[in-house]
Amino acid sequence: MDPKETTLLCLSLYGKPSLSVDRGPVLMPGENISITCSSAHIPFDRFSLAKEGELSLPQHQSGEHPANFSLGPVDLNVSGSYRCYGWYNRSPYLWSFPSNALELVVTDSINRDYTTQNLIRMAMAGLVLVALLAILVENWHSHKALNKEASADVAEPSWSHQMCQPGWTFARTPSVCK
Repeated sequence: MDPKETTLLCLSLYGKPSLSVDRGPVLMPGENISITCSSAHIPFDRFSLAKEGELSLPQHQSGEHPANFSLGPVDLNVSGSYRCYGWYNRSPYLWSFPSNALELVVTDSINRDYTTQNLIRMAMAGLVLVALLAILVENWHSHKALNKEASADVAEPSWSHQMCQPGWTFARTPSVCK
């Protein structure tokens, strides 16, 4: 800034105005918004809107109470903290306390937070995994039961019903049938 353009303001001489926005503080790129600055007790004839951290001069609004500041179409650079000040036309260097900060957030639709959606997806994947595991266990038990039934259907050898066949035993002696 050129020293000739430097302006000294006396802040906090008057009570602070209030600041509000016509829609929620979370915005999408391309939207238009209106920020309202008003004072219930002090009838300022001018208001200024300033973005914190910016060196540029604030926007001025005169003649209306409350003052409406239009922003838009907004982009990611609009995100930040805003405050408004009230003052009188006859004493432009004596401003009010700053309003409470209004935080505006412009979200990029590409970089949204997908935490909730990801948790839902993970829960659904877990349910599918549990269902597949249940099917696998049920299939394993049914095969086990079928094998038991199949082995029960096959007659087990009974020594009393076997026919005696002449032959050799392990000791290489002829077996004797009775």
